[in-house]
Amino acid sequence: MENDIFKAIKERRAIYPEQFNNELVSKDEIQQLIEAARYAPTHKLTEPWRFKAILGNSKNNFASFAEKIIAEHPDFAPKAERMANKIQKSGAILIISFQRDQKERIPEWEEIAATAMAVQNMWLYLQHLNMGGYWSSGKPLMYAAKNFTSFEQGEKILGLFFIGKYDIELKERRHKNVDEFTKWI
Repeated sequence: MENDIFKAIKERRAIYPEQFNNELVSKDEIQQLIEAARYAPTHKLTEPWRFKAILGNSKNNFASFAEKIIAEHPDFAPKAERMANKIQKSGAILIISFQRDQKERIPEWEEIAATAMAVQNMWLYLQHLNMGGYWSSGKPLMYAAKNFTSFEQGEKILGLFFIGKYDIELKERRHKNVDEFTKWI
């Protein structure tokens, strides 16, 4: 019998904003996700992850802002409406960033990895809440996010995490066999 942890890991999926059903995501649900995130491993306890939660009216403001600023950028303009729709379809959005340890006691990649593990914790916890998520690092949305809110000195954005509720039936993912990427010594 499969244990709950392995089942959650195995069934974790990217659920795209187009698959969300427009149900509201509450501040309490977002707080639960961030609470799960904070238990990620972090070397020297730097806890580098940072999240900016966008929901409610702020989400609508961000959608309008993103569409406008993306449309004004020559490389991104054709994607403006589609990016705004992603924001609108989401119940909430987290801007994911990390704060570099000022003493640089550990390599930067470890802080990025710790932040990714924090996001994985949230992604797994989303299943408990019967919700889905999608981490996007697309340039148009990163550009919009960087201009929508402020960041501390040394804080670097890693992407946007779209969160929402869904009704679709999830398909099983295809995976390589473990022996295809493992060398047994």
